[in-house]
Amino acid sequence: MDQLKYIKKYVWLPYGEKMIQIFLLDQGKIRRAICFNEHIRKSFVVSELFGMEYLVSNFDIPSDEKEFLDFEAYL
Repeated sequence: MDQLKYIKKYVWLPYGEKMIQIFLLDQGKIRRAICFNEHIRKSFVVSELFGMEYLVSNFDIPSDEKEFLDFEAYL
């Protein structure tokens, strides 16, 4: 049985804009990672993280499948 979880984080870029990272986790490992740059309204996949253990932090924000798919639509 899959234990899918969605986590969102905000990253502040050097020029003052915000980038949103959203992770799809499967049993604590990164299954998919998408970054969304608000300034250019574009998403990209960070495939180098696939399969890595996700390190939980105080900056994690719970997310959901709908929000993940919204960001995926910008790919």
